[in-house]
Amino acid sequence: MKIREKDGTVINVFSIYWFGDETYFYGFPKNYGGLIAYRASQVTVIESEMDFKAMYFENNAKSIHHWALIKEKLLDDILERDEDAYKRFLEIVKAEGLVDPDFY
Repeated sequence: MKIREKDGTVINVFSIYWFGDETYFYGFPKNYGGLIAYRASQVTVIESEMDFKAMYFENNAKSIHHWALIKEKLLDDILERDEDAYKRFLEIVKAEGLVDPDFY
């Protein structure tokens, strides 16, 4: 899944969650070191297919995530921009062909 920011930047999305009446996407921008939350009303969905194994997760919000964020317990750490979690997730999504080989 991909979204476009208002400035034209294209972002890969690896999670969707619903908090209250709002929909959010966790995007994986190049060279950021983690995931960023994007409010759906402030971006444009340009590719709606999720080409990865996804998992449903619920705590204070209902959400769907790339499997590794939940099964490998990377979500919290990658949101906090933990370098080891970022490297592990990047390794997985590169191996699955979900980002370009030169993505960092």
